[in-house]
Amino acid sequence: MPLSFAFAQPAWAYVDPSVMTYTIQALAGVAVALSAVAGVAMRRTRKALLKALNIDVNRNKEVEADVCRIDPETGKPVKSETVGAAAQAPCKAPGKARDRRYAPGWKTRIPLALVTSTFFVFTLFVVAPYEIVAASAGSVFFSLNDVWQPIAVVAAAMIAALACLLSLLRGRAFNLALLLVFGIGLGCYAQALFLNGGLPPSDGHSITWNDYRRPMVVSGIVWLVLIIGPLQLSKVNRQRTQLGAAALSLALVIVQGVGVGSLFTNAATAGTSGDKAVVTEQGLYDVSSKKNVVVFVLDTYDTQFLQSTLQAAPDLLDDFKGFTWYRDSLGSMIPTRYGLSFLLHGQYPQPDEDFGTYLNQRYKRAHFLQDVQNLNFSTGIYTDTLGTQFLSDEEANSLVNSKTINVHPASNTITSWNSTLKALAKCALYRDMPWMLKPFFWFYTDEINQATNADNPDIDPANKPYIMNDAGYYNSLKQRGLTFQENDDQYDGAFRFIHMTGTHWPYNLDENGNDIGLHNANLTQQARGCMKPVQHYINQLKEMGVYDNTTIIITADHGDWYLTENPLEKVTVPYMLVKPAQSAELDSQPYKVSQAPVAAEDVLPTCIKYMGGDYSTYPGYSMDEIPEGLQRPRFFNMTLDRDAKDYKIIQYEVNGDSLDFANWKLTGVSWDVGEGSKAKGDHD
Repeated sequence: MPLSFAFAQPAWAYVDPSVMTYTIQALAGVAVALSAVAGVAMRRTRKALLKALNIDVNRNKEVEADVCRIDPETGKPVKSETVGAAAQAPCKAPGKARDRRYAPGWKTRIPLALVTSTFFVFTLFVVAPYEIVAASAGSVFFSLNDVWQPIAVVAAAMIAALACLLSLLRGRAFNLALLLVFGIGLGCYAQALFLNGGLPPSDGHSITWNDYRRPMVVSGIVWLVLIIGPLQLSKVNRQRTQLGAAALSLALVIVQGVGVGSLFTNAATAGTSGDKAVVTEQGLYDVSSKKNVVVFVLDTYDTQFLQSTLQAAPDLLDDFKGFTWYRDSLGSMIPTRYGLSFLLHGQYPQPDEDFGTYLNQRYKRAHFLQDVQNLNFSTGIYTDTLGTQFLSDEEANSLVNSKTINVHPASNTITSWNSTLKALAKCALYRDMPWMLKPFFWFYTDEINQATNADNPDIDPANKPYIMNDAGYYNSLKQRGLTFQENDDQYDGAFRFIHMTGTHWPYNLDENGNDIGLHNANLTQQARGCMKPVQHYINQLKEMGVYDNTTIIITADHGDWYLTENPLEKVTVPYMLVKPAQSAELDSQPYKVSQAPVAAEDVLPTCIKYMGGDYSTYPGYSMDEIPEGLQRPRFFNMTLDRDAKDYKIIQYEVNGDSLDFANWKLTGVSWDVGEGSKAKGDHD
């Protein structure tokens, strides 16, 4: 869902923490220097191994004994006379050999410590978060230009502190600490560049880490070599090892610096939140006194989840008077990065078009938001997965942002720098640490967005980003309550589209909608808890006297699903609850169940109908007009995944009850997903 800043388009939201940008080409520039260092290291390693194995290369060779002349007066050895063409070295007097170990002074220790500390901190706490943020443009509301300065300031302080600490050490302690810092930095660099293949996405689902034993062993061995190797080389020649570590550190800082520089020239990271459109909370707690159409999208909430939850809590839908539960429903596309935006544009990919073309054209072919604007409804869209990253800024503003009251540039979007920097550091550690340590730094994409914002009611909603946090939204609803929108007399109604976490992993809600911490809840608790804010919203509408004039659709972007590179093995069916604007008598009746075959494509025409518009041009139907027993072919597109990356979309046709997998058939239509089809960091 909605930094992989691993870092990941309920963040767009999958964060890919293993990205290492533009370093391969830069490595060529230092190849000669690195090869020289490697040559020295190999020669020194050979000597160290010969010594450790007690191998004498002169064994069985005839060597003349040293010849020394003794001064008869002093009895001490003196320089011998030349024997043949070679002069014999002077003999040493018996006694303890002099310790010739290298012990640099502070004038040497400071630059060595500074360069090595810079490499370590720059690699782990600058490059990693920079690349994660840049790669997560679709799942976080801020850009690299918003956060680079605080990160740089903190990193500079860390470098200074670490360099001072290392410089205070002397002799063996200095050598050990210096080379450990260098080795760990080198391990982080190698991990991000070579060893993160198959890294699990940060989409919130539970990870079985035992399945990753092989990469754990491989990365563990590599890390041991990179850390112990320099220490062993220093036993042969401490001075050259320290100088070599400093030289390699400087070279890799330059290499990574080139990659970081390229991030700032990328158009996707240009601009700050001050001039970039942000989904804000403006209008989130407002409704119209005349007519309302409200769509709640509870991520991943499957019809099967609702069925099982009702068995545990039969009173779950008691407050949902006047609703119809369409049990035979079907989604559009999976996962969120495709299914969520579909509920705003209603466009399927065409069989003969490139999938990248579809991503660029889907909003251009749509007219729903324009129709809503023409009907003089204020539009508030609250989600982290708009899917406009495949458009130019001008196109996104023209087709989507300008049609809303809440998607616009905002200022001071990050209100809690302390927790933001902690969240980014956690992402960096997850990306750069060896596999065996990654479980300790695993993160969920939404954690990044949630960490950036302090719960301050004094912040202007127009400058406060919308962050998916069901417990936080529920608390705000209870504290603030709903009000009638500003300039209510200028509009004929209000359209609100609210994307919530729903039953997406990881579960953190109890049955009362309270946040009890990630992974501390079960599915039933989550399914009950995420309905609490919706229930409270409905009760507020009743208290305000506008419930009868409000059409409410409660659905999901997709149902239960799983990462796979093979066709589906079970159904995935988002739930669908609908209450049209109707009489008070109908609104007082308990919810009913319908077997009418509905689909995600029916959401938009249903909205337009109850706004009073013409919905005949839409491909779907108004759901209250679909009879039970209608023989209706419906289509669903499934994303196949390989190594945590989309690679193909396959199409199913469903004829009959969507809960019966026997009714699901592959059509043979598919689309290859190119590298650019999924922006890194996209919400799952």
